Amino acid sequence: MAEQQTNDHEVKRELKTRHLSMIALGGSIGTGLFVASGSAISTAGPGGGLVATSP
Repeated sequence: MAEQQTNDHEVKRELKTRHLSMIALGGSIGTGLFVASGSAISTAGPGGGLVATSP
């Protein structure tokens, strides 16, 4: 019980080029969708936004 255990399990923090590319691509797609939906909602009004998103 008096022994101290060392924690050999460490988290590696490595991002490769493809990871950064996918993060950038997802961010740009998300921003485009956000801007496009904002302009559509402003054109349709709040009622149109609710009708478009209702199941």
